[in-house]
Amino acid sequence: PQIQLRGLYESRSGRVQVLEDGIPLALAPYGQTSISMFPMTMDMVDHIDVVRGGAALQYGPNNMGGVINIASRPIPQKWTTTVGERLQIAGNNGHVLTNTDFSTGGHLSQRFAMQLDANFQNGQQFRDSHSTVNVRNLRLRAQYDITDNDRLRADFADYEADIDMPGALSPADYKKNPFQSTRPYDSMTGDTYRGSLVAQHDIHHWRGITGGQATLTFFADQASRSFTNGMRLSSAETWRSDLPAQRIQNSPRDFTVYGVQPQMTLRTKTWGVTHEFTFGARYVSEDIHYMVNRKSLPSGPWTSFRDWQFNNQAWATFVSDKMGFLDNRLTLTPGFRFEHVDQSYVNKATGQKEGNGTRDILPGVTLGYSIGKTGYVFFDVQKSMRPAQSTQIIYGNHLNTEKAWNYEVGGRWFPNRQATLGLTFYRIDFGNQIEYDSTIISPSLGTPGSYINLGATRYQGLEFSGDWALKNLPNLSFNAAYSYLDARQLNGTYQGNVVPYTSKHQLSGGATYQWGQTRFNINGFWFSRSYTDAANTKRENATGSVGRVPGYVVFNAQVSHHIALRNGGTKMDLSFAIMNFGDERYYFRGMDTSPWGREVAPGRTFQIGTKVTF
Repeated sequence: PQIQLRGLYESRSGRVQVLEDGIPLALAPYGQTSISMFPMTMDMVDHIDVVRGGAALQYGPNNMGGVINIASRPIPQKWTTTVGERLQIAGNNGHVLTNTDFSTGGHLSQRFAMQLDANFQNGQQFRDSHSTVNVRNLRLRAQYDITDNDRLRADFADYEADIDMPGALSPADYKKNPFQSTRPYDSMTGDTYRGSLVAQHDIHHWRGITGGQATLTFFADQASRSFTNGMRLSSAETWRSDLPAQRIQNSPRDFTVYGVQPQMTLRTKTWGVTHEFTFGARYVSEDIHYMVNRKSLPSGPWTSFRDWQFNNQAWATFVSDKMGFLDNRLTLTPGFRFEHVDQSYVNKATGQKEGNGTRDILPGVTLGYSIGKTGYVFFDVQKSMRPAQSTQIIYGNHLNTEKAWNYEVGGRWFPNRQATLGLTFYRIDFGNQIEYDSTIISPSLGTPGSYINLGATRYQGLEFSGDWALKNLPNLSFNAAYSYLDARQLNGTYQGNVVPYTSKHQLSGGATYQWGQTRFNINGFWFSRSYTDAANTKRENATGSVGRVPGYVVFNAQVSHHIALRNGGTKMDLSFAIMNFGDERYYFRGMDTSPWGREVAPGRTFQIGTKVTF
């Protein structure tokens, strides 16, 4: 997926910390923060929490834009089985993508519960050709309440994907047919095994302690993935989609990652001030085997082009104290996190060895005040970091760790039971931001594409959100949000230019009406135009490697209906949705293994779903 928060962009969501039940989803949370595979399906999700403001103290590195925690649905008390099927039909060509879900689980006894979730996605995406998808995701969870105060949670997942990547088109080919594909060799295959074990102990009154919890978390994953793509031989034509490929390249990577995190929270009250102390540590080990193989067309043999081995060792400690004053209406939370990261690299073909590392203290403080029952204001400042990524050690000539100060001030207002309003001002100051540029030649490798240092950058803006319902018509509700972002390069050749891939204006809104067991929803969003290179090139070139991307507006509509089939709890949910019902034609700059050109977004798409629970 491509997830972007507060304008911080990198391919495969590289600048967003995404967690599943508090555990990193990235294949290597220090050495490769991008999410090459997404072993999670939305049917397994209970809710999604977004924490912003550089929440570095408990969530670790790579959180300048924010932290997304995907919380799984809890295991039900009563054994429950759900079977669902969803069909996604592309309006431009009728391609069908099926999404099958199966879930069964519950408590086998008062203290033991387990659940099996399965998801299968098969079919064709919206592009006219080379758009096959096959995804299998299996997940088994178990929970054992040893006592009323002690519990164990175990989680194991097996994910496998085989996906065609139709790629970007040259501007000329896009104008002929934006849904065609001219990159028949591009694809992604991968599999991952993920597991975690969490032990928790609840602490009650003990020597002045009024409550708390001790947690010990173990997690591990073993993954393999490979991107395959067609290329041209000349560096001036490497990613051109309008010319036939002269070479096939694949890039298999193997990951072995394991980590452990002990953490404790203690609550107490002294002299009328409440304290919630949180302290803990984390150790993560990452082994990454990075290979590149090439084959000349039409019938050359496969040869090894790169064979690199990376090893990362990371240690972290964190501590914070949430202090409550004035009956907890005023809270002050100071804290810090210390990161110790060692990175090593070995070129297995030549024996070349390199190293990189960082030692960082990341302080932070948050201040909040509740204004009766109608409002809340807050301020926070925190320092965040992201280590140099594994490939940046080579491509970027030992680029330094990215560091940023994050500032937030804002508030929420609850004028009545039907309305909630929020306003936040934020600023992110980078001292050393790194970007990938597909148009230049790597100074260390001599191959197309390299990481460059944009130097200091500043992201600042405001975010407004509102939710409200009509007092005389409570079944009708509205929501709206607006974001303004000014992201600038502060030094270097392009001082004063806009940071690439940032939209200055973003607007979204929707309305929902509940009529008995039927729910109607309509929503839309608008993103303003953005630049795609540090030079802020306006005019698109012939290959589509640079040029401003226009803004776009998309509207969606959905209706869902709930049917109770039996008194025993059997129920059915039906849904029908039209995404992009205005059939807005818009595109992004090329990405991943096809960075030059226009990557078309889905047109009008129909979705039909049914789900039975018993």
